[in-house]
Amino acid sequence: MPGSETATTASGSSMLPAARVRRIIKEDKDIFACGAESLFLISRATEYFIDSIVRESYEFSRLDKRKTVQYKDMAKAIQSIEQYDFLADTIPPTVMLKKPAAEKDTTTPQKKTTPAENQDSAPDQQE
Repeated sequence: MPGSETATTASGSSMLPAARVRRIIKEDKDIFACGAESLFLISRATEYFIDSIVRESYEFSRLDKRKTVQYKDMAKAIQSIEQYDFLADTIPPTVMLKKPAAEKDTTTPQKKTTPAENQDSAPDQQE
C-alpha cells in the first residue's frame, strides 16, 4: 500500500519515533542488537499493520453508518478476519452487562428491596 498513505513520509523515514521503537525492541531479552535498517523495517511494518487494522475497522463503522471508529468496530474486525486472531484476547468483543428491557425474563418476579435492606444483607448470602 505504498501509494495509499495519507500522511506524507519521505523515502527512508517512518512516522513512528525511532527512539520509542528502539526502546520497545530492547524490552525483548532475546534481541541483543538491532541495526538502523532493522529498526526502520520494524517501524514501517508496524505502520502498515496499524493502517490495515484501522481500515478494516473503519469498514465496520461505515456499515453502522458512522464516520468514527469505535472499540466495537475494532473488536468486530479482529473477530471476523483470520489474520488478526492473535489479538482476540487483547481486544475481545464487547459484552452487555444488562439485558435490554425488551429481552428481560418476566416469568420470575424480582423481589423489591429498600436501600436499608440492601445494606443489611451480606453479599455472599443467597435468597
